[in-house]
Amino acid sequence: MAESLKALAYQDESWPDPVEWIEKNFWIPELRGPIVLEEYHKDALREALSRDPETGLFNYSMVVWSDIKKSIKSCLAAAVGMYFAFHTSWGEIYFIANDLNQADSRVAMYFRRAMELNPDFKNVYRTRGYRMTMKSNNTVVQAIPIDPAGEAGSNADLIVWSEMWGATGSAQAKMYVEMALSPTKHGRSLQWVETYAGYREQSETLYGLYENGVTNGKRVWPDRTYHTNFEGQQVLDAYKSGSQFTLWNGTPRCSWQPKGYYDDEKKKLIPSEFNRIHRNIWASAIDTFVPIEWWDACLDVNMPVPTSKTSFVIALDAGVTDDPFAMIMVWRHPTEPDECCVHYTRRWLPPQGGKIDYEPIEKEFIRLIEEYHVVCAPYDIYQLHYFATRISKMNIVWMKAFSQTTDRLIADSQLRVMIRDRRIHHDGSHIHLRQNIMNAMAQVASEDKENRKIRIVKASKDKKVDMTVALSMAVSTCMRLNL
Repeated sequence: MAESLKALAYQDESWPDPVEWIEKNFWIPELRGPIVLEEYHKDALREALSRDPETGLFNYSMVVWSDIKKSIKSCLAAAVGMYFAFHTSWGEIYFIANDLNQADSRVAMYFRRAMELNPDFKNVYRTRGYRMTMKSNNTVVQAIPIDPAGEAGSNADLIVWSEMWGATGSAQAKMYVEMALSPTKHGRSLQWVETYAGYREQSETLYGLYENGVTNGKRVWPDRTYHTNFEGQQVLDAYKSGSQFTLWNGTPRCSWQPKGYYDDEKKKLIPSEFNRIHRNIWASAIDTFVPIEWWDACLDVNMPVPTSKTSFVIALDAGVTDDPFAMIMVWRHPTEPDECCVHYTRRWLPPQGGKIDYEPIEKEFIRLIEEYHVVCAPYDIYQLHYFATRISKMNIVWMKAFSQTTDRLIADSQLRVMIRDRRIHHDGSHIHLRQNIMNAMAQVASEDKENRKIRIVKASKDKKVDMTVALSMAVSTCMRLNL
């Protein structure tokens, strides 16, 4: 009897059609008025927020809204949050992301912005820090970061998870457990996940939802087709699996997604990253650094010849027992200042079961400094501290420690772009460097996922990349200095 009364009470709240309400009340600056949804948005929203006609309870407690980049998935999550805020009394709504800045600057920001843009909503809420309270019904809307201990015991009506693909650590997994919906609000509360695909090896929480919703689910509309921008009409990838509804769209369907945009993006991103964010396809965290065809296209049969006044950079990347020692010298192109020329490459291999002898390396390094105008020598700070200290005491060249964290992220990403754009020049004689380029893989940096910086890594232990790393340090330093 208690459950029946609860359901009837919920029915009496008379929530309006979500699409009609959102298209009337959720304002965006681009239109200076209410948002206009695509047909697939409308059908998916209505299904996601559908109710049992007899009880009035939600059909789903988990909604995974996974769509390609720039498909307004964050705006829609904010719109759902606003829909709940206006139709829930004494409710709790949380916008969660991987840190507080992300939580407040994405979905929560779109929520506040829509409130401020709509002239009818000017004074319907009050704000205190990251917390908003609706004046009419006392529902609280709050942006919070991943903090499993601090958020234990939630009694939420709506939980919105933003960009769950980036939830890769134990804290995120614990937070997901702690923020489970309360049984006292079963059928009257939702979790809403907005994201695109992640990395199979890292995004474990999201991948579990993907398997439950897509792999094990059934299509909601198996025979209904929807518009796509380039492939004609296609069935929408929308699934139901128990109490989970999943939209997993992987094709451009919105009017503001032209083909030229994706042609440009293909040039900028490694293939797995393009497919992940623009086709919603799960990626590996590691992919080929550059196609070898890009490197070969950098061959310059008319390489410029340096003069006695040319300034050089020599980069050093070291190994001890397993890896070679690489030395690469570059200089800035004389007529194209944003391009770089490879002048010298060499590597030294460790003996079987032994360590590299640094004495002949030091002699060769000093020879190059005496023969050329070398202004800077960036080096691997972890492996070459003592070598660099000894050379520095000679006062013959500026030895610059090159961080293998932040500096490398910037340098490796820059090198990939420069090779792609044929801004690296070589004469084709550097065969070991070419092999290293082929060996190199690109790993999306876990500490910089948002900006999609990459790091050069080995595909396997025997696939050496020391010369590629040295080239990255050399080119980055050469471009940064006013040579």
